[in-house]
Amino acid sequence: MGLCFSSSHTSSRNPPNYSGKSSTFPLFSLIKISHNRFDLVLISGSASADSKNVGFSATTSSFGKSQFSEMASGSIDSEGSLPFCSPDGQILERPNLKEFSFGDLKSAAKSFKGDTLLGEGGFGRVYKGWLDEKNLTPAKPGSGMVVAIKKLNPQSTQGFQEWKTGESEVNFLGRLSHPNLVKLLGYCWDEEELLLVYEFMPKGSLENHLFRRNPNIEPLSWSTRLKIAIGAARGLAFLHASEKQVIYRDFKASNILLDGNYNAKISDFGLAKLGPSGGQSHVTTRVMGTYGYAAPEYIATGHLYVKSDVYGFGVVLLEIMTAMRALDTRRPTGQQNLVEWTKPCLSSKKKLKTIMDGRIEGQYSPKAALEAAQLTLKCLEHDPKQRPSMKEVLEGLEAIEAIHEKSKESKTRNSHHTSHQHPRQRVVRV
Repeated sequence: MGLCFSSSHTSSRNPPNYSGKSSTFPLFSLIKISHNRFDLVLISGSASADSKNVGFSATTSSFGKSQFSEMASGSIDSEGSLPFCSPDGQILERPNLKEFSFGDLKSAAKSFKGDTLLGEGGFGRVYKGWLDEKNLTPAKPGSGMVVAIKKLNPQSTQGFQEWKTGESEVNFLGRLSHPNLVKLLGYCWDEEELLLVYEFMPKGSLENHLFRRNPNIEPLSWSTRLKIAIGAARGLAFLHASEKQVIYRDFKASNILLDGNYNAKISDFGLAKLGPSGGQSHVTTRVMGTYGYAAPEYIATGHLYVKSDVYGFGVVLLEIMTAMRALDTRRPTGQQNLVEWTKPCLSSKKKLKTIMDGRIEGQYSPKAALEAAQLTLKCLEHDPKQRPSMKEVLEGLEAIEAIHEKSKESKTRNSHHTSHQHPRQRVVRV
């Protein structure tokens, strides 16, 4: 999954942030904990240095619940709202989410029995549930729409961070609508229970397909890998395209989920930040993310650029091509950091072949692979100004896909032509 980190690069106006994992809450920060009570500072939607701080206390009482509900149904403020439309998606001014009762979600997930458990960690557990597609009421198992229900554990440190992250999910995923972003359907805050309800992604994460080898599962084909990369690029380009850009900040293979047709959708907006405003090129913030994916300028200075996301995308492209993790201490010395190790190989056809995933050999043309490698190199430029925009990355990937399709058609024609050739008659001289 990668090693998560945080450090203290932050402006003087930023409130303290207590994080035990690779996610934080960009609009709220915890400043005091005492038993079941926690105080939060709400940062206005603007990411500029002039952001206005509004303090309030939130508890597990109905007051705290109302604050959460208010956020799920109203915009942050006029400066921070993100009304924006594109041909494929939109950013809503207000979240459009359903507030579920705990009883409804308990019923939808078969009382959270073991056979509905999809996964678990320090944050809590994720269960499979079933809801009626029209009114989102509980449905019988096997009928209706399958959903993923994240049930957070506020008693654990990581669970509490996820609790705050849940509010971030509402602020971002609740207002973002795009085919390549995982859809957040709703939430439940009932006393000490916080649950988030997402669309179900049956193929799991890209990380699982690339790195967790299963002899019973076919490795992703080159065509499918390109499809996934293009889908993820569309999602990220959408976030960057609005007037008030959204910086995702933690782009990695484990945050790319796949539906039944291997369409990629970006998930987990716990680290998302509103982009720079007022002519600024970057926002200054506490450094948080995952080693191996975070851009060098962000780690060094705490300066977060829109193109810091492009660097992370380049790392994932490299993982897609090689099926090797960004960081792996089990590899020999000098090869543990994938970017540092493989960069010299990305501009040479001969060297590139030595690092490509051997399981897809013969599925790609050397030209398409080299184009993908060169695009990856551009994304991994040390200077963020030299990196392409995500729109340019998307266009590059679509061009590579076109090269691949043309190569496939050429192979098919040649194969068809060869199979229908009449064998030459052998002339015997006497």
